[in-house]
Amino acid sequence: MAILEVNKMNKTYIGKVNYEALKNITLSVEEGEFVAIMGPSGSGKTTLLNCISTIDAPTGGTIHINKISPYALKEEELAAFRRQQLGFVFQDFNLVHTLTVQENILLPLALDRVAQDVMMERLAKVTTILGIQHLLTKRTFEISGGQAQRVAIARAIIHEPTLLLADEPTGNLDTKSVKDVMQLFTTVNQDMNTTILMVTHDAYVASFCQRVVFIKDGEFYNEVYKGNNRQQFYQSIVDNLAFLGGVTHDFS
Repeated sequence: MAILEVNKMNKTYIGKVNYEALKNITLSVEEGEFVAIMGPSGSGKTTLLNCISTIDAPTGGTIHINKISPYALKEEELAAFRRQQLGFVFQDFNLVHTLTVQENILLPLALDRVAQDVMMERLAKVTTILGIQHLLTKRTFEISGGQAQRVAIARAIIHEPTLLLADEPTGNLDTKSVKDVMQLFTTVNQDMNTTILMVTHDAYVASFCQRVVFIKDGEFYNEVYKGNNRQQFYQSIVDNLAFLGGVTHDFS
């Protein structure tokens, strides 16, 4: 079943000179898939993610998430849809520094007034998967960047979203933390069957995914699938980026 369906989507920014950021984008992501979007700076990949996440409305075409068109919803319905159907992981973590790690993770459930016993059950589940049980009483300024991203991932998945969206989630991390965090994304994808769509500029990061979609100048360019050989998959990503003028990362 397709969790995400984008059909002939366009996005034009209106100004003194109109700028067509996305042109006729069609994309489908199946339940349980882990997909990366790649392309050079200015290619439209973040704009695409913003339209899917309902941060920015498309100019034309349609988007359906779990068979629902978010842009057909009223404002209150859309806010509830975001909280319940979508999870977000950002480059700069977006944690609330006045809250403890536990309070940050539980925030989406608290906003939806989920019962306390359900909250604690889900907290135990996600913190065990992500290996951060020992951090729950700490403040965010007391933990490392890699630990902070784990907390951000836990907050994004605790309400068991239909679709997890990640925008350059490893951009602020050192090499070891990048590998750790991407292994965690893989675990979340496989153990919780979470559907993930991630924007990245990094070929190494993208090699953890099952499929990579490339866009150039706001249009679909190509896509490659992982198959059984990650090294070959990585090389395919690098080759496509070379044509596009993108950025790569050493494979290890």
